[in-house]
Parts: sequence; structure tokens; C-alpha cells
Amino acid sequence: DNAKRYFEKYNKQKRTYEALTTQIEETQSEIEHLQSIAAALSMPLEQEDLTEIRQEMVQYGYLKKAPVSGKKGKIKITSKPHHYISSDGFHMYVGKNNFQNDALTFHFAENNDMWFHAKKRPGSHVIVRTEGKELPDRTYEEAGQLAAYYSSGRDADKVEIDYVEKKQVKKPAGGKPGFVIYHTNYSLMAKPDISGLKEIL
Repeated sequence: DNAKRYFEKYNKQKRTYEALTTQIEETQSEIEHLQSIAAALSMPLEQEDLTEIRQEMVQYGYLKKAPVSGKKGKIKITSKPHHYISSDGFHMYVGKNNFQNDALTFHFAENNDMWFHAKKRPGSHVIVRTEGKELPDRTYEEAGQLAAYYSSGRDADKVEIDYVEKKQVKKPAGGKPGFVIYHTNYSLMAKPDISGLKEIL
């Protein structure tokens, strides 16, 4: 009888542990998602850039859907990623929010383009179009500067940046916008200073 009672107690505690573990993982994912939205909102934005961020917050239940005028009831998205040219002439693109990050990485970038992101920090995806060429060290540095500046580490002296070929970046099943996984990467330290970079407006 004692053994049976202890076994039942064990099973109950095991179920509680499993339920709590799941809740902790879901809560951590929710926190990371909100931190990524907060990082996007902390960047210099125009009014049109806020449309996609609001859309994401409505989609995930953080905001109520506002009534929209028009026959189809759709909001026109006019916001585009930042577009820079490196000192060596390579095109560099920076997502302004999670939806743009996903679009850049999984619909715009080619497999051999380079992908940059601040390590373990919310921030923008940076894509450098390689056009099949080897990137010079200076372009790596400038792309790293963009990834550092457009991240939660903007006020730090230096930020660690992960970079990898785009084909190594995957979307986890059920992952929220902007969230990716990659298992092989290189890293560099970058100063979040883009004062010398040329943006195409």
C-alpha cells in the first residue's frame, strides 16, 4: 500500500513537472517574442513602418484589431527594409521588424547570400547579396555594424554578431516571425556605429 501511494504521488508530481516545464518554455518564447517587438519599436521608424509591427501584435493577440475602412478591409503595407551599400559595392538589407526579417531571410535572400544577426539578442536580420562573389573583410565588418546597430545592443561598446550563409538558416516548426535556428556559424565583434555607411533611400 505504501509503495502504491508513493508511486501515485510520484506520477502526480511528474505530471505537474511536465506541465510546468511546458509552461516555462511557452512563457520564455513569449518573452523573447515581446523583446523582439520592443527592439523593433526602439529603432528609428516612420509612421508607415509601424503598420507591420501593429499587424504582428494584433495577429498574436497583444492588441485588438482596429476597424479598417475599405471594401476588403486590408491595410496597405508600404514599409520596406533598410537598404545600404557597402564600401566595396555590395547591397546590404536590414529588416525593420519580424515580418520583414522573415521576408528577407526566407523569400528575398539567395542560398549563398550572407546572413548576420546579433548573438542571443533581439534585432534585425541583415542580408548581404553576394552575387556569387567572395565578400571582402570590410563588407563583413560593415554588415556586422548594421546587425549591431539594429539590435538591442545599440548602446553597447561592441556586440557579438553571428554570420552564416543564408542556406544554413532554418525556420523552426511553429516559430514566431523573425525566429530562426542555425547550427553552424562564424562570429565577429562589431561596433554599433553606422555613421559611415551609405543608405539608399
